[in-house]
Amino acid sequence: MNYLWRRFPSLLLTLFLISLVTFVVVQVVPGDPAQIILGTEAPPEALADLRAQLGLDRPLPLQYLSWLTGVLRGDLGVSLRHGRPVATLIAERLPVTLSLAILSLAPAVLLAVPLGILAATHQHSALDYGVLLLAQAGLALPSFWIGILLILLFALSWRWLPSGGYVPWGESPLEALRSLAMPILALGLPVAGVLARLVRASMLEELSRDHIRTARAKGLSETQIIVRHVLRNALIPTVTLLGLQLGFLLGGSIVIEQVFALPGVGRLVLFAINNRDLPLIQGLVLFIAALVVTINFLVDMAYTWLDPRISLENKHGS
Repeated sequence: MNYLWRRFPSLLLTLFLISLVTFVVVQVVPGDPAQIILGTEAPPEALADLRAQLGLDRPLPLQYLSWLTGVLRGDLGVSLRHGRPVATLIAERLPVTLSLAILSLAPAVLLAVPLGILAATHQHSALDYGVLLLAQAGLALPSFWIGILLILLFALSWRWLPSGGYVPWGESPLEALRSLAMPILALGLPVAGVLARLVRASMLEELSRDHIRTARAKGLSETQIIVRHVLRNALIPTVTLLGLQLGFLLGGSIVIEQVFALPGVGRLVLFAINNRDLPLIQGLVLFIAALVVTINFLVDMAYTWLDPRISLENKHGS
C-alpha cells in the first residue's frame, strides 16, 4: 500500500502536465472559436464581443487557470458546435466506448491465455507453430479490415447481426451485445495475437527457472507446476499489456466506431477535429489521457496483488 501511495503524487503530476500540454497544443491549433461560432462573414465588433464573453481576450496564463479551475469542478467547457457542456457530451458517449473497449479484452484473454499456455507447454510442436501463426495473423490484420469482413459475413451474407448502430444497455442488454458483437471481435482479435505471443514467452521464461526444475525433481505433475508456480508470475507482464491495450482501445476506437456507426467517444473526437471544435477537442484529449493514466495506476495496484514482492522491494529500496 505504501508503494501505491508513493505513486499517487506522480499520477497527480502527470495529470497536471497533461492538462498544461493539452491547453497549449489546442491554443496553437489554427482556428478562431469566435469565428467558428459566428462564421467568416461576422463583423469585427461582433467577433470582439464574443471573444470577450468567452474569455479569449485575457492572457493565456489566466485562460489556463480559469479552464483548470473549471476542470477541477468537472466543467470541461462548452462545445462550440453542439452548444452543450463537453462533460455532458462525453458522459453520453462514454458507455459505448467503455463497453466496446472492456468487452474487447474478453475474447482476447479467453483466446490468448489458453493458446499461449498450450504453445509454451508444447514448444516446437505443430500446436506451438499453429498458435504462433494465428497470433501473427492477428497482428498483421488491421482491425478495420477485420470489421469489414465481419460485416460482409455476419450482417450481409448470413444476416445474423446488425451491420451498424447501437442499442443502449438499458433498452435491451441482448440487443446491445448483438450491436457490439462484431466491433468487439474486430478490436479483440488483434489484441489476442499480441497477448498469445506474450503469454507464451512469459511461460517459457518461467518454465526455464531453477525452482521449476526443483519442483519437477520433487515429483510434482506439470499441471501442479503450471498452476502453482508458473502461471501467476507469467501473468504479470500480461496484466501490464492488458492495461496498455485497454488505454489503446479507449483512444484508438475511432476507426471501428466509424466503421460500425457507433455513437462513442471516438466518433465524437472525429467530429470535434473535423469541425475545429476547440473546447471539445481540449476536453476529450484531457479526459482520454486522464483515463489512460488512471488505468495504468490500477495496473500498478494489480502488480502488488499478483506479486507482493514488488511492494517489499520498493520498501527495502527506500
